[in-house]
Amino acid sequence: MGAFDQDTAEYSFIDRENIQHSLKVIQEIVDRYAGHPAVLGLEPVNEPWQYTPIEELKRFYWEGYLIVKKKAPYWKYIMHDSFRLDPNLWGGFMDGCPERALDTHIYQAWRDPDSRIGFYTNACQEKGILATMEREFGPIIVGEWSLATDNCQMWLNGFNDNLPGFPRLPCKYIPCGDSYLGTEQPGVPLNPTKPLQGPYGTGISGPIYGLCPTSRDWVKESSGNPLTGRDWVRAPPQAPKHLDDTDNVMRNLALKKLDAFAGIAHGFYFWNFRSDLYDPQWDYMAALDRGWIPRGSLQQNDEIDLACKREDENDYVCVFKKYQLASAVKDAVHYALEAQNMTSVEDNKIFNLTGRAFQEAADAVISDYFEKFHRQGATCDFGGTTQLVERGRNTTDEDFFYYSDDEYRFESEPSFELWQLALVGVGIALFSALIGFIVAMRCSPKFNARVRSYGVLNPITKSDSAMIRSTLNLPQLSDYDEIKDAIANAEKDDHVF
Repeated sequence: MGAFDQDTAEYSFIDRENIQHSLKVIQEIVDRYAGHPAVLGLEPVNEPWQYTPIEELKRFYWEGYLIVKKKAPYWKYIMHDSFRLDPNLWGGFMDGCPERALDTHIYQAWRDPDSRIGFYTNACQEKGILATMEREFGPIIVGEWSLATDNCQMWLNGFNDNLPGFPRLPCKYIPCGDSYLGTEQPGVPLNPTKPLQGPYGTGISGPIYGLCPTSRDWVKESSGNPLTGRDWVRAPPQAPKHLDDTDNVMRNLALKKLDAFAGIAHGFYFWNFRSDLYDPQWDYMAALDRGWIPRGSLQQNDEIDLACKREDENDYVCVFKKYQLASAVKDAVHYALEAQNMTSVEDNKIFNLTGRAFQEAADAVISDYFEKFHRQGATCDFGGTTQLVERGRNTTDEDFFYYSDDEYRFESEPSFELWQLALVGVGIALFSALIGFIVAMRCSPKFNARVRSYGVLNPITKSDSAMIRSTLNLPQLSDYDEIKDAIANAEKDDHVF
């Protein structure tokens, strides 16, 4: 578009010739396909970046729209939001013009590692901003989205390349399989004896010894605190089969996204229809086969319509994780206060607090911020220093959580005091002794006879309960005197052990 100044993050020069060239290309496309039944519309440019001067972009959109409508009046005209889905920028733009819509691309693959609840809540938050944009601008289309919660898919950020700092966590590797390039192109089929081959980019993403990177698995969280996502961070990228919870998490995440994209916006396009490497997080057909995305109509589907119920009711609050750097907490609090226009001397007295008093006050500020802005797309992240917890719950390091059948509900498993454990142990020992006593009474006649000889045990050995006598193999009461004499004679002969 022109010369971009990295220092000022602005364009110092706008290249009008390039813009005119793009408009000529739009004209040629319209001239060629205006009457073609397979072409329903046009998007003049894909993903203009967020530093594009907004007035220049809007002017380009206007000129492209006039070109399209002059010869293809029934085409849809789709404009990308330049990664700025903001009603202040797009509200009222081209108001009244028919067959125009705004395209936005919503991904979670570039987020920091988070808990499943964090990803769920973030997905449901999109409903708020989409509803606002539908009201202020008009039709919104989610032109790209996926189910990826990491940046692992091979070549996602370019051939043999990756963004600085990505992927955030180690990736899962699977056999690469046959390339869609066939066997005639250089470098295929892949040589499984070779490490990563050049040309190299700024990051690592490519085949290594016949294995290719793909999305991480989600694991069943049975220890630690799943709210923080630490179980997922510590877990291996490929989960053991009995601990693999990917289907569960992806199914819930898909339903929540569809609640926003199909229920609020004017539709969506999943990215992508198919992928060369098996990765259902980026492969619509594979996601259907895995049962992550429902088949058939997405309208009037209770699973989708109720997917965000807990998130819509704001059942979660945003608080700081434990053991965060004080400087990071203060930066987050400062940002939250400014966002709420709380910059008075009284408001800033929070920074004079220390210890637990500061922690509680900081949690209150962050919680209030999230409460006010989460429906507008605000996240509970703050550089990884915060987490979502269920409303009314105080989370401690000692808490032990497990997931119930309701995937995104969690319960605290009860803990036991030492005396309780000791009492259970004594109970087990007494029960074991009772079982041993019964077995001896039934299997050892001499032991049975000896027990019956003790007067202190008469309440048991002379009980008239049929169940007791049967269980302990006791003789009939009418035979008792005869047996007592036999025991006395046996003792004289020293035959009883």
